[in-house]
Amino acid sequence: MRRLALLAAAAAVALAGCSGGDPAPAPSPTGLNAGAACELPPGARQTRFGEHGADLGGVLLGSGRTGIVLAHQNGGDVCQWAPYASELAAQGYRVLAFDFGGFGVSTAGDADNPQQVTAAAAALRADGATGIVLIGASMGGTAVLAAAPAVSPAPLAVAALSAPSVFGANALEAAPKLTMPVFYAAGEFESSFADSARELHGLTPATTTKELLIVPTDWHGVYLVTPGGPAATETVRAKLAAFLKAHAPA
Repeated sequence: MRRLALLAAAAAVALAGCSGGDPAPAPSPTGLNAGAACELPPGARQTRFGEHGADLGGVLLGSGRTGIVLAHQNGGDVCQWAPYASELAAQGYRVLAFDFGGFGVSTAGDADNPQQVTAAAAALRADGATGIVLIGASMGGTAVLAAAPAVSPAPLAVAALSAPSVFGANALEAAPKLTMPVFYAAGEFESSFADSARELHGLTPATTTKELLIVPTDWHGVYLVTPGGPAATETVRAKLAAFLKAHAPA
């Protein structure tokens, strides 16, 4: 059942555009073409940015003053975020989903994952966002937590979904330094990820506004907020929406 559920979720995220009968997307004017393997939401714009030798591609949606960086999980790319990014843009946010170096269209150069998140935040500000939120799934969740203390101006808020304590970055070292509101979520039955969420939440200072949500599911990372999931993931979506409205409204 778990495998069937995950496969169903993956199919929903991939969307119909992955079918072989569709024409190939036109080349991007940026020289990269993030999300070429799926049908991106209407209005999606390509962007290209980087630092420390990284050449990163991403997709921009929306035109709000509050920007949200979406950092994908291991083995993924911007396509994982397509449904949720579209939903955020419809709520009035400016959204940047990007490919980490070594995934999708991006190369890392000498930039580690937190540095790539920092570069994405800067690219979103350059596009017009005046405040930034960092949201990451699994590997991306670890990266946004590790990046948050170094992003300047500081993010309005951070959300980590099924974030390991260490994965391409060390969130254990970053959590005690977090001063902005932080949202942690994980599925109770997704192996060690719930334990990591509890540990990171505990390491986050008591003076920092923080939330911990553990729901009864084994759905992981980005699938905790992908529209159309089971009741447990709808709880995560609703709680995260309330968190954003309270700390980083569109």
